[in-house]
Amino acid sequence: MTTADHKIIIEQNKEQILQLKQQVAEAADPREKRRLKRRLRQAQIEQIKYLNKLA
Repeated sequence: MTTADHKIIIEQNKEQILQLKQQVAEAADPREKRRLKRRLRQAQIEQIKYLNKLA
């Protein structure tokens, strides 16, 4: 993967993180909130992984 590919993935992942944060804020069901928070943590870890590859 090239640097440009990494930057594209980082931007897509950033959008996904923002959407998940909004969904967590809007969720009323505790189970749904836990599921969304889990997905959010996974997306954040993936984001860090790709940011480290750029460095």
